[in-house]
Amino acid sequence: MILVATIVAVAYFSQEPPARPTPADIARRSPLPSCGDAALRPGAELQEPLTPSVIDCLSAGRERNGGEFALTLYTTEGDPIVYYLRVMAGTNDVDVLVDSSQDRFGGGPGRRRASCTIVELSADLLRDCIADS
Repeated sequence: MILVATIVAVAYFSQEPPARPTPADIARRSPLPSCGDAALRPGAELQEPLTPSVIDCLSAGRERNGGEFALTLYTTEGDPIVYYLRVMAGTNDVDVLVDSSQDRFGGGPGRRRASCTIVELSADLLRDCIADS
């Protein structure tokens, strides 16, 4: 009987908690042309997924209909945090929407928004913008 109770307890406590829904203001954000998405593997440099094609796409978005690139980073515990880098036509601003709703240990509201002014987009400046958000 103790063995069965132990197995049931281990099975119960080893289950992943249910995923929290994406915050509404992020899920319902205005659609922009996609510049792709990437997930940063552990040990990689933050600017690695910010390739020249991503920079070109976001830069072109400033001249056309805007653009968005989604970058997923992982916490030490392996929880995803998604950074949406968004640009609009005719501005030098980069809006960063951060969805940390799946961060089980983050303790925050699950979302935040930041903005950086970057005249000429580069991997280094976008990395700094992400780090500041």
